[in-house]
Amino acid sequence: GIPRAPTADPFRDTVSVQIERTSPNSRRIMGDICIPVPPEDVWSILTDYDNLAVHVPNLVESRRVGNLNSRGYPGDGSYRCRLHQRGSQKIIGFEFGASVTMDMQEKIRLSPTEERRITFKCVDSQFFTEFDGEWLVTSTPNYGLGGEESSYTTVKYVVDVRPKGPVPVAALEWRIKEDVPSNLKAVKK
Repeated sequence: GIPRAPTADPFRDTVSVQIERTSPNSRRIMGDICIPVPPEDVWSILTDYDNLAVHVPNLVESRRVGNLNSRGYPGDGSYRCRLHQRGSQKIIGFEFGASVTMDMQEKIRLSPTEERRITFKCVDSQFFTEFDGEWLVTSTPNYGLGGEESSYTTVKYVVDVRPKGPVPVAALEWRIKEDVPSNLKAVKK
């Protein structure tokens, strides 16, 4: 192909986080990061469902509780499972924990550009009426100063969250906004 002009170094350690107010008591929180590793490496971490707590700092527990009639295996792009996760954070010196059980579904599209997606939908939680979203892993070519092509992986995370009961969404918004960068950076390591 024709070499493109050199681009800025995409491998920043900063995470872009955006928040949308989707209703008075719900938010969409989005974040992304560029990682100088192949998408397969990121994908293998994200689809290691029973060991996510090893990689994601605010997770205390992550375990599959059902396969949803999936014939595949984690990471194959068609796998579906039910996943229980429990998170824990300190907020103003107090330990706060929340758990959620979600239906997970993987999809891989290889052309025109590689795109790997894990969608999740809350099926049970005493803390959330909605905790739905996706992880999106894409590979993007990068042309260096000498015109040589390399690739990097962009990881995007989107979650729509609505608390259950009297929990103010602003408190959850702040907590999740703080967690998204550390979670995305953890996948980078």
